[in-house]
Amino acid sequence: MNRREAALILGVRESANAEKVKEAHKRVMVANHPDAGGSHYLASKINEAKDVLTGKTKGGGSAF
Repeated sequence: MNRREAALILGVRESANAEKVKEAHKRVMVANHPDAGGSHYLASKINEAKDVLTGKTKGGGSAF
């Protein structure tokens, strides 16, 4: 996922600061949380979008 896709998922600008990303993540996750009848797939994408925009991406490189 790139920054553009992540921003579209969370409804923020690509340049949004960490606080705006966190607020948007919370808002979108409340509406789509699996415990509230939402999709596990969507929840994982929402979390991935937050990680991309806050610079906490995982597994983005070689295993070595």
